[in-house]
Amino acid sequence: MTLVQAMPALARSYDDVVASKFIEIAVYKDFPPYSYRDPQGAEKGIDVELAQHIAKEMNLDLRLRWITPDETLDDDLRNHVWKGHYLGGGIADVMMRVPYDREYSFQTDEFGQVKNDLVHMFAPYQKERWRVGFDQDQIESLETLAVLRYYPVGVETDSLPDIYLLSVFNGQMRNQVKHFPDLMAAFEALSQKEVAALMGMQGQLQWLQVQHPEQKFQLATVALQGLHKLDWDIGLAVHNNYRQLAYALGDVVEAAAKNGVIEKINQKYGVSYLLPDLYKTTQ
Repeated sequence: MTLVQAMPALARSYDDVVASKFIEIAVYKDFPPYSYRDPQGAEKGIDVELAQHIAKEMNLDLRLRWITPDETLDDDLRNHVWKGHYLGGGIADVMMRVPYDREYSFQTDEFGQVKNDLVHMFAPYQKERWRVGFDQDQIESLETLAVLRYYPVGVETDSLPDIYLLSVFNGQMRNQVKHFPDLMAAFEALSQKEVAALMGMQGQLQWLQVQHPEQKFQLATVALQGLHKLDWDIGLAVHNNYRQLAYALGDVVEAAAKNGVIEKINQKYGVSYLLPDLYKTTQ
């Protein structure tokens, strides 16, 4: 039996993209409210609608690449931005929902080499934030995080909330942390009274709140003491060789962030829009 290794996929320059009359944008599969298909198969989500806006502003057709997350974000960037999966399938012109974070961009491996030196991360379009939501049928009010020492809390396995809640208060919450494959599954458990609270991204929690008005689900304003990073900016990524494409995309995204386009998209999904720090300093 002979195994044939797929050749590295080739990224496309700005000129290649324009000449082809389409742009391929990678979004995560089954990731509401950012990118998903509704029961009728229609493409929905904040990232999907922003991708549509980008393509329209650049006078290009849009091709969405629906991707399944690998073990790490580094793997996703390798598979869909600069190299391609070893099984083949090519790469996208741009990937969405990538951290716009200098510390992450210049992370090094055990040999001191920058892990993602072939990736350019740019154009923040949204700030995301960690929040806690709770079921008012089970918890009347949540004034402090310490209350959750006495209630089961749902988190996505191996997420930052998972790690945080296992260690906060010197591990006193460890036995109350319940693990789920994603926040949607955790919310289903909450609706069945199997957990009393959730910790996850604000956008997802707000979307779940809007989607399930029958649930007495509220977001708390409790302080998350000791959390290394409460919020972070989300942006785009392209192959590092193609900065001209990044400049064109960045102009569209910056205008959409400043003129209210992205805020209106977020409002459609019940999500509060948090403007990235970059545009707060340049307005």
